[in-house]
Amino acid sequence: MELSNQQLKYVTAVVEHAPDLGIDTTKTNYSRAELRQVSMRMKGKVWIPNWITHDQSRRVSRGIFSIPEITEHATVTINTPESVEPVTTDVVDDLSELGNEVVGDDMPLEETEVVHGYVNQ
Repeated sequence: MELSNQQLKYVTAVVEHAPDLGIDTTKTNYSRAELRQVSMRMKGKVWIPNWITHDQSRRVSRGIFSIPEITEHATVTINTPESVEPVTTDVVDDLSELGNEVVGDDMPLEETEVVHGYVNQ
């Protein structure tokens, strides 16, 4: 089943908060008590989203709901090579550090003057 953005947000919250709350994300069935803990952490309210509680196909038994998307979301990992260096940019605070470099039209910086948006040479 394709999840909406709000549904995905709740599934992500379960995966994110589960370790702190002692909830196992390798299972597919979750109790009302477990989901209420996540809702409290996420929204400050005990309400479990209706897409879980009102969907009869998700009801396993009284107070137990099937949410296989949590397991799927928890097992998705992003493999990033460790050899990739973070991209950095150098910021120059003082343009005089650049010296007499060409800035455009092959003209040195000191020979170019901008007046009212036009370049005077």
